[in-house]
Amino acid sequence: MTEEDNKLILSSIRALQGEITSSLRSVSVELREKKIIWQCLFDSDATEDDFELMSVACTEVIADYPWGYGLEEIIKYVPAPENMKHLENLIYLRHEKNYYK
Repeated sequence: MTEEDNKLILSSIRALQGEITSSLRSVSVELREKKIIWQCLFDSDATEDDFELMSVACTEVIADYPWGYGLEEIIKYVPAPENMKHLENLIYLRHEKNYYK
């Protein structure tokens, strides 16, 4: 793990504080050259408000970086118990093991 990865992980954790809703299944991030990829995967009951909270958190992450960095937001439905594909750095993962068999 690089220093850049550590910075991105800490920034993402800070941005998510108080913003996680019950429909959020996972958040993962990755830095590709000078582009931050922010991925949020939601259960089928997610609302537009849930999406907006994650978009605001994403904005807080990019604000920690100097001018010249890009951003790609990926926000999509992946209903439980479907498998999720995460980016390089998994920031948040909802506990689901006991709920879906």
